[in-house]
Amino acid sequence: MVAAYLLAATMMSREFPPSFHHSMRTQTMTFFSKVCQQSRRGLVLFGLSIAAIGVASAQASDYPSKPIRLVVPFSPGSGTDLTTRLIASGMQDALKTTVVVENFPGASGQIAATTVAKAKPDGYTLFFTTNTSQAANVSLFKSLPYDPIKDFAPVTLLSETPFLLVVRKNMPVKNVKELVAWLKAHPSDASYGFGNSTGQVAGAALMQAMEVEAVPVPYKGTPAAASDVIGGRLAFMFIDTAAAQAFIGAEGPLHPLAITSVARSPLVPDVPTLLEATGVEDLDLVAWLAVYAPAGTPADIVAKLNGVIHKTTSTPEYEARAKSLSSDLKRSTPEELGAYTKAAIESWRSKIKAAGIQPQ
Repeated sequence: MVAAYLLAATMMSREFPPSFHHSMRTQTMTFFSKVCQQSRRGLVLFGLSIAAIGVASAQASDYPSKPIRLVVPFSPGSGTDLTTRLIASGMQDALKTTVVVENFPGASGQIAATTVAKAKPDGYTLFFTTNTSQAANVSLFKSLPYDPIKDFAPVTLLSETPFLLVVRKNMPVKNVKELVAWLKAHPSDASYGFGNSTGQVAGAALMQAMEVEAVPVPYKGTPAAASDVIGGRLAFMFIDTAAAQAFIGAEGPLHPLAITSVARSPLVPDVPTLLEATGVEDLDLVAWLAVYAPAGTPADIVAKLNGVIHKTTSTPEYEARAKSLSSDLKRSTPEELGAYTKAAIESWRSKIKAAGIQPQ
């Protein structure tokens, strides 16, 4: 650039016609204008790049610097809610920041999922959710306002939990076959409630296998459905073992008839599996709980959250609590959860089709 300037100056000092001098001045000024413009653009782009790198580094090194919210797609008192609140306490201690649980029940988890999908991907909004929003909904609905794969960054798998088939204690049935007989004898009262996809699919699959009809009734959460079973407004429901703890037992108002796991649970060893109770195969079904962040959340923040949650769920207190809820503890890398989610979408697609459920 300096050489070009000196050459132009030398040329201008020599004797040439006025028209030549005017032309040289114009060309020289145009040349320098372009060079300066390009230089300024390069410096701006370079500065923006450095700034972006600095912001990303600051996010990773300073995280967390404000409260974190954990979004739950079901109502307070549900199994997902109870487990999330237990983990939130441990996260708060480990990260030295406030961790708040927010419930967004309704629409089979779509409200909560959309809320998280649209949140800023900075690690301050996390989704503690289940197979309902991330796998089953793909086949239960014709369209979704979010994509369970593209709109989320997997963090870790947490657990797998079976469901219990329950009726009110004063209902005159003691096993699944007696329940089926009762439903056939009382068609106007034949109904079941659900607050999640597992309860919905388990109920539909059982009715199809037993060749009996019952009206499915959706709820925003498991506790509300359980209340209607207790009150006699519903004949039965499938409820996760975590939420069921408040309703079963010697003093509880609900009576379990079967469990959806492959083997009996130590939590309720006298309760048979659905295979034992019906003689029908492929009725086993478990729900799973996992953590996701909005897509685009920095990988180092996801890795930090993965480590903190694993540490929290590895304490003797948490493991004992999970065992009391008959939850099978699971841990994974973000990559493993991503593959698990994709496989679960196909698995639930098959189960929903087999249950005869049509997408809404």
